[in-house]
Amino acid sequence: MNASDADAIDWRFAVGRVRGRLLDASDGDRALYVALYAESAVMAHIGEAMSADAAAEMFEQSVRCNRDPAALARYWRVDDLRSGEAVGIVALVRKARAPDRGELGVMLLPRWHNRGVGLPALAGAVDGVIAGRWLGEVDLLIGRHAARNPNAGRLTEALGFERQPDDDSGSVRWYLRRRDWRARRDAWPSAAGGIKHFSKKER
Repeated sequence: MNASDADAIDWRFAVGRVRGRLLDASDGDRALYVALYAESAVMAHIGEAMSADAAAEMFEQSVRCNRDPAALARYWRVDDLRSGEAVGIVALVRKARAPDRGELGVMLLPRWHNRGVGLPALAGAVDGVIAGRWLGEVDLLIGRHAARNPNAGRLTEALGFERQPDDDSGSVRWYLRRRDWRARRDAWPSAAGGIKHFSKKER
C-alpha cells in the first residue's frame, strides 16, 4: 500500500459498546496515553511505569506515526459508546523487515479492567487489519503477553488466535493468519459482533 492509499483510509471503528479512532494531538488523548504508561497497575505485566514526561514524549512519537500515511504503526483511542469516557488504547506495530506481520496490543485504564471492553476494542482493530480494509499486506497478526499474565490471552484466544509454542522469552505469543481469519471470525463471541468500519464520506 502506498502513502496516498493509506492517507485515504478512515481508521475508525465501532464494536459493541466501544468505538475507536486514531490518537491525535489533543490534550485529552495525551492525558489518556500518559495515564496508561505512567500507571503501575497497567504496566505491571509490560514493563516499568514511565514518568509523565517520558510517556508524553512517546505519545508525540505515536501521534507522528498516525499522521504519517507510510508509518508502520498505528495507535487508536478507544471510548465507551454510552458515556463517551476514555477506555484505553489499541496499538498495531509492524517492522520494516516484515511489514506483512503486525503485533497488536490493548491497554485499558484500571477502572475498565474486567468490564467487557477489551475484547470489542481488540476485535475492531483485528477486523480492520486482517480483512484488508486498512492494510492489505498484513498476513499475520501477533498477540503477545507476559507468561505471568494468563488473563491477557483470553482476548486473543476468543478472537481465534492460536497459541504458539513457549520459548524462553517470558512471553506468550498468539498468531492469527489471514487465511484462517474468516472461519475464526464466524465463531467470535457476541461481544465482538456488529463491527462497523467507516469511510471518509461518513462524518
